[in-house]
Amino acid sequence: MVVDPGKLPATPACGNGALTKDEACDDGNTQDGDGCAANCRKVEPGYSCVPPGKPCHQIARCGDGLPFFPELCDDGNTQDGDGCSAKCKVEIGFKCSGTPSVCTATTCGDKVKEGAEGCDDGNTMPFDGCSSDCQNEPKCAGGPCTSSCGDGFVLGAEECDDGNNLNSDGCSADCKKEKGFACTIPELGDKMNVPIVYRDFRAGNPKEFEPGAGDPALTLGIAGPTLDDEGKPVYAPAGTVSYITGQSTFRMWYRDVAGTNHTTVSKLTLFENGAGGYVNRYGANGEQWELTTPPSENLCGDVGREDKDAAWNAIPCTFCLDDKDKTTPQCDPPAAPTICQTKPNMLRCINYGGQWHGIWLVGMLDGNPLFFPVDDDTFTPAADHFAATVPQPYGSGSGEISGAKHNFHFTSEAGYWFEYDASKTYKLDFTGDDDVWVFINRKLAVDLGGIHLPIDGSVTLNAASAAKFGLENGKVYGVRVFQAERHVTASTYKLTLTGFNVAQSDCSPICGDGILTLGEECDDGKNTGGYGQCGPGCKLGAYCGDGIVQEGEDCDDGVNSGNPCPSGCRIIVIL
Repeated sequence: MVVDPGKLPATPACGNGALTKDEACDDGNTQDGDGCAANCRKVEPGYSCVPPGKPCHQIARCGDGLPFFPELCDDGNTQDGDGCSAKCKVEIGFKCSGTPSVCTATTCGDKVKEGAEGCDDGNTMPFDGCSSDCQNEPKCAGGPCTSSCGDGFVLGAEECDDGNNLNSDGCSADCKKEKGFACTIPELGDKMNVPIVYRDFRAGNPKEFEPGAGDPALTLGIAGPTLDDEGKPVYAPAGTVSYITGQSTFRMWYRDVAGTNHTTVSKLTLFENGAGGYVNRYGANGEQWELTTPPSENLCGDVGREDKDAAWNAIPCTFCLDDKDKTTPQCDPPAAPTICQTKPNMLRCINYGGQWHGIWLVGMLDGNPLFFPVDDDTFTPAADHFAATVPQPYGSGSGEISGAKHNFHFTSEAGYWFEYDASKTYKLDFTGDDDVWVFINRKLAVDLGGIHLPIDGSVTLNAASAAKFGLENGKVYGVRVFQAERHVTASTYKLTLTGFNVAQSDCSPICGDGILTLGEECDDGKNTGGYGQCGPGCKLGAYCGDGIVQEGEDCDDGVNSGNPCPSGCRIIVIL
């Protein structure tokens, strides 16, 4: 039977500050709860008790599976994405308990607030005060938005706001700076994620989606000047609009209607563009669209009539007129160099209609000319997918893209919030087809309605335009972007936000203040190092529990819970 050393009688000399062979520690007192047990036979979990005669100090080794203060969890590793982060903090979408911590996914939308959730209103829709991952959002029913702790905005009496309602991570559940931390508002970084809602429609239901033949054109006035009480656009043209039935069907575009559309909640990633703005791009990792020469240019030979290399492999973008000598791989007579071989910096060689064509890079563009976010939504059957063309300025607009077919007929609803500073200038630029409406503080700012080719729109917010949108200095307002793709064969989406950069508080531990906080292994105020002591950077060097038997240790199995190696790394002798 294994006996808990903490339940044995006290050693004869316990509390005198001198470590004897029957003791695991001796901190100069006979009290429990300070790291060294009252009987001096056990080092309490989460403490280091060297040198003897000195107070024990707390340690927190993230990744050891022991979730001791100030860790919010510890699952035995230092990996992100598994519920307990590399800094031993509960990640959004998870709850953690036990030793070691076992993390399981929370269910956002079940009306049960748990784990790292800051709210749970019974749904996973954004823009209603509780986000799709159950974090607080500003509430924007009318006029300036009301901000609450956990929404990422530092306003009013808040000292910080790190975008959650967790304690012990530097910014408390009521948005107060916690002792031992320094909180700043950093730059936003290389990208930002904007919540967005997609709704997939089938062609002809309602009839606005693929309405039939007609002249594509910009149509102003489809959406009214303000959003309705539910934060949706209102159908309010001065007269009738071709291919739109009226408010009865228009209101379906941005609402969930069973049997008519299917909703997907997502995030639109905007990448830093080098000019102070953030913009969406074609590539999932921020790759820009390659603007190239059209494939019809730069003919470089027929497929099947290429020159050959030494291994008889065809060399793309070469042309062999007549290979009379079939015994050698090279063309006979020698092939004349094609433009693809003589013109430098060719990007790639492609088979276009049975002929080789050279492609050259002309430029790189932001935005996405193949914006098809609901291609994987099975609400629209694959039989109703269509090939797409790439419009100007991304291409000639006359050629299909690799024969790929896409799911047209959808709407998108993106939202963002910003704190208006009258001394700054904010700019939103949009390029898109078909309909696009942008609202600032619920007021129409960009009107690009109708079925049309890509059109540019822009709005600038500053001291001169603030009154038009009802903006007051220091208040939070919402940005809403509504888009509809209603007609084949192109879909372009480019959203650029400049100046709207909002970053959450970043709270980091203050190493050397003597307060052990999340992100530190130790902090004795000096951090000069030594066995079992705190070293520079608030990291432990050699210590009992590192799995290495150091001088003065009888054992060290990395756990030291008493089986087989006791706490304190000493095999005590019972006298």
